[in-house]
Amino acid sequence: MTALESKALIDVKPGANLLQIGGQDVEVRLPAEDAGIRAVFWSDPCFSSKWIGCAYAEVFNTLENSTAMLNAVFSDPSMDMFSILGDNFYDQTGELATTFFDRLSPDVKRRFMLVVNGNHDIWVCGNPGCGDENDNFGIGQMQYYAADPVASRIPPQDDVNFMDFSVDPDVRKAWHSFQNVGTNFLVYHKLGNVGFLAFSGAALLTDMLPYFTEACDYFVETQPAVVFLLGHWNGGGLGCALGMSVPKVHQELLSLTSCKALGNRLKYMDGHEHCNYVQANATEPVGFMIGAHGMSDSACEAQYGFLFLDSTSARVRLHYFEVASESKGNRFEAIFRCILEKGGWVAKASSESTYLPTCTLRLTALTPSQYMPLLSLSLLSLLFLSLSHSLSLFVVYVCIYIYIWTYLFICVRLCVCVLSVCA
Repeated sequence: MTALESKALIDVKPGANLLQIGGQDVEVRLPAEDAGIRAVFWSDPCFSSKWIGCAYAEVFNTLENSTAMLNAVFSDPSMDMFSILGDNFYDQTGELATTFFDRLSPDVKRRFMLVVNGNHDIWVCGNPGCGDENDNFGIGQMQYYAADPVASRIPPQDDVNFMDFSVDPDVRKAWHSFQNVGTNFLVYHKLGNVGFLAFSGAALLTDMLPYFTEACDYFVETQPAVVFLLGHWNGGGLGCALGMSVPKVHQELLSLTSCKALGNRLKYMDGHEHCNYVQANATEPVGFMIGAHGMSDSACEAQYGFLFLDSTSARVRLHYFEVASESKGNRFEAIFRCILEKGGWVAKASSESTYLPTCTLRLTALTPSQYMPLLSLSLLSLLFLSLSHSLSLFVVYVCIYIYIWTYLFICVRLCVCVLSVCA
């Protein structure tokens, strides 16, 4: 594992590492390989309408509440990582990011951070069609949120000059296209017992595919308990290259021989859509949308929440904390007070606080073996009704039948993890 010090990549060892950053002693703790970790994820955060309208900045008090929550959570020494999955404060110049991070404690800043590139990080308007010479095309982002990208080991880059600046937007003046190099945002590594693969959906699949294959080989060799694919776009359009949405890349990875072996251990998180829910759930949850953090979206009600990963105690758990929503109101004070009193999200996640919904902890969707007997029984009932009643009543029965089964299917699927605790 490497860390950034004085604009260079350095090696750090498992355990405590004392670094000099900005004239201050900073302790960075690297979890031992295969040790459990704890991390926080969110996407599409906003607190200002300077560049793009932030619908719920004041309603949910996102600047004060998000920074206060992070400071409280990361005062817990067991926390390891913080990740933002793109559209990072909708900030063209960096001033909004500075405002936000100036409010964070050293306990937050000394943890590992992984930030994904989103469409508003490339073109502040969010669309290549309205890009202009004032956009930074992620060049500011890749320096402010420096990582150890694949670009760092492609000559002429090295551990000191570890970013690829070969694309100069001011020379090309192609404001309506992705003016950067995809490998500056492609990061894969293992932190404790969890693997992470982060990428920019604006890069071309053909360019990234060799490194995706390389990452799969790495994860098969190192055997993390779970691997999270981290990206921004949940679907095509708005600057997302063909086949580079997070669900599509997840599908592509599982078609690769090496990644096939990961199976359901390969999961994903994304944003872009400003909602929080379980995005994909076949035999178990594999895709998680965590894009509601101040912005509005017609696809869901107003939401504001955090995703908490805990891979300790030989289990991988995802806990969703809904801080506020249109239907449930604002629960920031209750959650925040509980964290302060109980010493972190670990205690909060295991408590029986009222903000948690009533879904069972390990609730899963109905399997065919579970719903087929019910389906068969209901079909027999429908046949009996059709033989003993008129045609008009039969049509009514069919409509009721379809409605009930549709409702049951949606209810069970939504209850798996939405606004709940995911096992």
